[in-house]
Amino acid sequence: MTIDTILRPAGTALAAAALGLMGLAGQAAAQTEEIGMRCAPFGSIMYTVGNAIQDLTEKRHPTLRIVNAEGPGSTAVTVNMMAGGEWAQTVGCTSVLDYVYAEQGVEPFFDEPHPDVRDQVKVLFNGFYGAIGILTTDPAIESATDLDGRTLALGRRAQAHWGGLPALFLESGLPDVKPEMEFMGTTPSHEALPEGRADAIISQLVMTPDGTQAFKPGVVSQLFASGQEIHLVGFPEEAFERAAEVGLTFRAMTVDKTIVPEAASDRSVKWIYSPASIAVHKDFPEETAYELTKFMIENAEALPTYAATLSVIATTEGLLGDWKAEDLHPGAARAFREAGALE
Repeated sequence: MTIDTILRPAGTALAAAALGLMGLAGQAAAQTEEIGMRCAPFGSIMYTVGNAIQDLTEKRHPTLRIVNAEGPGSTAVTVNMMAGGEWAQTVGCTSVLDYVYAEQGVEPFFDEPHPDVRDQVKVLFNGFYGAIGILTTDPAIESATDLDGRTLALGRRAQAHWGGLPALFLESGLPDVKPEMEFMGTTPSHEALPEGRADAIISQLVMTPDGTQAFKPGVVSQLFASGQEIHLVGFPEEAFERAAEVGLTFRAMTVDKTIVPEAASDRSVKWIYSPASIAVHKDFPEETAYELTKFMIENAEALPTYAATLSVIATTEGLLGDWKAEDLHPGAARAFREAGALE
């Protein structure tokens, strides 16, 4: 027997083993599921959430891959998801405000009421919690009721929490107060205040559901670092009551110097508390919805490593928030039930 005869079977076995491994690798590659995600503009909080989800699935999930891309904002995404089509297979986002827009047929987003929006667009889990209120350099403006005839700078109206929500809340909750609202955009409005081009602005904090911690988005931090005295301004209780009468039911969140120590005054005010969630169309695959939600619950503690603001959703409770089982996609509801967060 020659050396060649002795080695040939061994070589054949090694080749077969190699082919087997290649086959397994091919199967694994074939099982990888890539899902597109589109929600918010580059640099926004929800864009950061999307990047975190993308990175976590790439590093920690054996098959699921979320590919985040810039989106038009939660309102436009909600409109798109209601239309179905390719959006029925896309991870997007929505908010309580977007539901209100649809249900009431608020133009220019919806040309007629869509009372079934909550059946069409379903929640997976929270992306962040915004506390929306007013900042000013004028100490004489102590409440939103003092804004009558004053210049109020906001984000773009299409920006749910920076523009759309506060405008609608003022119109519904304080109909007798008529500020001159200018929809500038987030950064321009926060630049306008210290430059004296606006009497007050709409701003936002990211807050934990219990109200004990607040995180400032970049433009807000820059404003407080401008050297100007910045005062907190809130909404009166009757504004929340009137708004709720027409379907704008939002929780009032207390904001004061204990969580915003840079504030110039000691006043305690009420801001509008609103969650924004990662959401999908009702026809989004249930198993994928379940797998993604379960994965995020299991990896929630890693979220603050991407941005401090994501601490507000770094627990199972934070991911679920105030959403009920009927708000959730069936796959997401199953994941939260398994985690003990839903009955």
